Amino acid sequence: MSFVDTLRLHLKAGDGGPGCSSFRREKFVPKGGPDGGDGGRGGHVILEVGDVNSFSELKRKASHTIKAKNGLPGMPKKMKGADGKDYVISVPKGTIVYDDNDNLITDLTEPGQQYMVTKGGKGGLGNFHFSTSKNRTPEYAQSGLAGTEASIRLELRLIASVGFVGLPNAGKSSLLKCLTYSNPRIDSYPFTTLSPNLGTLRTYNKEIILADVPGLIEGASKGQGLGLQFLRHLDRTVLLVQLVEANEDFERCFEDYDVILNELKESEHQLLEKERIVLLSKCDTIDENSEAELVTKFKEKGVDIMPICSFTKKGISNLIKHITEAHAL
Repeated sequence: MSFVDTLRLHLKAGDGGPGCSSFRREKFVPKGGPDGGDGGRGGHVILEVGDVNSFSELKRKASHTIKAKNGLPGMPKKMKGADGKDYVISVPKGTIVYDDNDNLITDLTEPGQQYMVTKGGKGGLGNFHFSTSKNRTPEYAQSGLAGTEASIRLELRLIASVGFVGLPNAGKSSLLKCLTYSNPRIDSYPFTTLSPNLGTLRTYNKEIILADVPGLIEGASKGQGLGLQFLRHLDRTVLLVQLVEANEDFERCFEDYDVILNELKESEHQLLEKERIVLLSKCDTIDENSEAELVTKFKEKGVDIMPICSFTKKGISNLIKHITEAHAL
């Protein structure tokens, strides 16, 4: 399932360091002779395709101008000032870069690919460059040049690797919020989700895109309800997470499970061939004995079902483990 995420950034390269005006001490040479070194180059701002899957981390920096370091001033003895450190921004593979007028600048498609957005200013020349036969003691040194600035728009077509499926009001939006701290609309009536919600599950070493699709209903694979236009995109996912709302009536629970199972089976995208986790959601609405009985009866039907509750966090850590293991396949 793919979604477009966009982000605007204002970038400023570092300014060049000023040249130095100084004189060496040397016998019989007026003022010792000029020996001021050049200033260092300002740092560039560079986009680089890195090991990230979304703009989630970068969005925290989008509220202010991102600046590279300035070059350092030149020094005596013709010593050049250090160049300013480049500011390298890690972006996901497939990031498209536009200028402030929405003109395409570049498309970053390969791991490690870089693009310099703003260029650091050139360092100023030290005074030793300006010594002439008429002026052997120049006191003039150049200021560094300003680094360039740019406003850009990044666009990324996110591919969700995990898709949540289930009947309307099965708890998909609540689970997405629990796992990703996103803010989907959550209410106690069916069809709250009228368009896909997207979130990023962040673990210590990876980011996994999760998608909560509109609730499927019986006949979705044949065009009924809201689910068909999104059901066809689930072939892009690595893992399906099927939610079944807990109910003390096992027959009703299993019927809900079977409706979604049939829609996945009837889909033309062989969705049942994908790895799938089945969850018994909203377990806070039933007692522990009823929960245990439901799990046992599902198992008797050949279905391993995992009890969870998005509000009490029951089963969530175990679910995250299953998702990350499936994502690594």
